Amino acid sequence: MGSEPNSSNCRILQQPGAEFDLLPRHFELDHWLDQPGTEPVESGGRGGSLRILLHGRMALLRRYYRGGMVGRLLTDQYLWLGRDMSRPWREWRILERAREAGLPVPEALGACVCRHGLIYTAAIITAWIEHSQTFAARLSAAPLDRSDWYRLGVLLKKMQAQGIRHADLNATNILIDREDNFHLIDFDKARIMNRLDDWQWRPLFRLQRSLEKIDRGERIHYDGEDWQALMDGYES
Repeated sequence: MGSEPNSSNCRILQQPGAEFDLLPRHFELDHWLDQPGTEPVESGGRGGSLRILLHGRMALLRRYYRGGMVGRLLTDQYLWLGRDMSRPWREWRILERAREAGLPVPEALGACVCRHGLIYTAAIITAWIEHSQTFAARLSAAPLDRSDWYRLGVLLKKMQAQGIRHADLNATNILIDREDNFHLIDFDKARIMNRLDDWQWRPLFRLQRSLEKIDRGERIHYDGEDWQALMDGYES
């Protein structure tokens, strides 16, 4: 893990040897709204994401927000169970494990938790993946070769072989760049599993349902043979 400076009621995590110190304001959306290079990001997460220019480097700032019925009441508030159990600290560990395994995931640049009694709010900053678009957007524009679907299946199996269970594997949490390289993003609520078991199929089914739902709504370049190519790669 990186260095962990304190600031009032906030704890900040960033990479060791960073050229600058992150402060709590760097994790607030309002701080960036009028800054050059700032753009809202629609895909991934539940909103609250911005592309920012962080000391000359493009990055993604993502606030943690709740979903579902609970999210209507608590929005961005989480029960404090200790720093190591906080959402950004857990996601940081997942990203570090994935990068050490050579998986194409963004580098974690900074994380922040601000405690308010028994609750906390949080955010994470990761490196921006240049010249990329969501898997859904790519399939909306043009078809992929079956070999690309196969490569994606191989990648997903490699991720799971490292014990990483993605909690929200869908067509917007996979990016593809202009060289058709895949990148996996948004590891909030991901878990480390001890071994492959029946759990491994659930993220895949989630991705399949995501593709089918998008295809029903706007018709993307996707069919059963594409999915079979992905599964062939996964089971190779």
